[in-house]
Amino acid sequence: MNNSKASGGIEPSEPLFRRVLLVEDDPSHSLLIQKAIEPLVENLELARTVASARDHLKGERFDLVVTDLSLPDSDGVTHVKEFQEIQSEVPVVVLTVTTRIENVVSAMRFGAKDFILKSFDTDFRELLRLSLSRVFSALEVEEERKKLLIAIENSDDGLALVNRSGGIRYCNRAFQLFAKRCGGDGEQLLSVVTDEVTQPEALRKQMQTKLEELSSSMVWNTEIVLPGPDFRAYGLTLTGLQDTALHKIGGNDELVAWVRDITEMKRRERFQRELLSTTTHDLKGPMGAIITGTELVSDLVQGQDKASQILLRVQSAAHGVVNLIDEFLSARRIEDGSLVLKPASHPLRNLFEEIEASYMTIAETRKIQLSFQIPEGQLGEVDKMGFLRVLGNLLSNALKFTPAGGAVSVVVEGDEEKNVTVKVTDTGAGIEAAELSRIFNRYARLEKHQEVSGTGLGLFVVKSIVDAHGGSIQVESELGKGTCFTLFFPGAPPVNERGELISLVLSDEDRRTSERSAKGAQNGNGAQDLSQR
Repeated sequence: MNNSKASGGIEPSEPLFRRVLLVEDDPSHSLLIQKAIEPLVENLELARTVASARDHLKGERFDLVVTDLSLPDSDGVTHVKEFQEIQSEVPVVVLTVTTRIENVVSAMRFGAKDFILKSFDTDFRELLRLSLSRVFSALEVEEERKKLLIAIENSDDGLALVNRSGGIRYCNRAFQLFAKRCGGDGEQLLSVVTDEVTQPEALRKQMQTKLEELSSSMVWNTEIVLPGPDFRAYGLTLTGLQDTALHKIGGNDELVAWVRDITEMKRRERFQRELLSTTTHDLKGPMGAIITGTELVSDLVQGQDKASQILLRVQSAAHGVVNLIDEFLSARRIEDGSLVLKPASHPLRNLFEEIEASYMTIAETRKIQLSFQIPEGQLGEVDKMGFLRVLGNLLSNALKFTPAGGAVSVVVEGDEEKNVTVKVTDTGAGIEAAELSRIFNRYARLEKHQEVSGTGLGLFVVKSIVDAHGGSIQVESELGKGTCFTLFFPGAPPVNERGELISLVLSDEDRRTSERSAKGAQNGNGAQDLSQR
């Protein structure tokens, strides 16, 4: 019901309460009270005694009871409680002629919503109307709270209020079910991180840190996976509540834990990745045969300009398809944590000879000048296939977005400790500053390049492989003039005991740690790190 609340002499546009029971034994008082509240109620009934009021409440449903405390068959207080026992949660406003507060306090403890002093001066009507308006507003808020609570309890998503130590003050049924499936309980958030979930120790440590440090309005997301035949996956969001005076006084510093079942989404993603992986893997063989065939036929058509141009275009298109396939396969392995890199000492000139052979044809087809500057004898401690994947993607992008007549250059610098810096520079369209921060995200495509073919996975794969090497990647760009990617590969990659690197999707904290380490290794390399933009 929409109303203009009665206060300060403003009449309500509609009654606030449908049925109201007035309990007053004094006829003159009851008349004055009726005149004061009639505009606020649709139907007003009168009872002279507590016994009569009980009969009314037993026979009909009321939205509000306005009662005098001094009634002939009452001790002055307990009938407030009796009325609410007959009709559960009926709001009660009490009227009193005394300025003694004891009875009023007792009535409020028994559940009265408000009280008014029966002075019957010029302000009485407005005070009574203001009191009823306050009660009405409080009831509206309470009703909305109950609706919200019902919605939360019946939600498929889990919700819990937790303190800084992980203790749960409240949780709904969905959260209890989530905790039970994880082998935990509904009393402690950290209890859900049992040995049944994936990587429990690392997850428990992260969650403990976030519980202690997450500030108000900040959000942390993670996934909790239960592997095995009964595979289940949950997305958990932890949010710090906004600081309030109540929290500070009572020390009630809480967070909200929100859990969503993402099992079906993960199963669909796994199916799509497996289907995509199988399809792209099956396509790679035929595309390789096309490339080999064009190379063989090119010797037969030497001197035939038109035929040679057609072969170059076919060869360029086939290389493009192979690059797309490699992007899909690499991205899938990175997401699964199954892309294993094994760095070894490689002469960089040998690696770039393979790259040059593949991309010089594309450059010639598009009439772009492609140049390489690699120091003689320079070694790099890199995974060969990963390094070729990184440079191949950057060159493919540079050639794709550089117009005919432009130039693409690759400059390599190194030192005796096998630290390697590679700069890939083009004279293409450039990248807007606002888009620089997201170009390494999965499936990121620049707005102005939507019409150009691509998956949006290439730079994600590039950064993931460079990160796994303990390196860094920076980008500088100017619209209309071109872009320069600067890669750093350290001479001592952070390999495990088997001499391997695992290329994973890094968390923000892992990424910052990796970048700080790489910056230190670069000893002040001047390019600005993209993560700091």
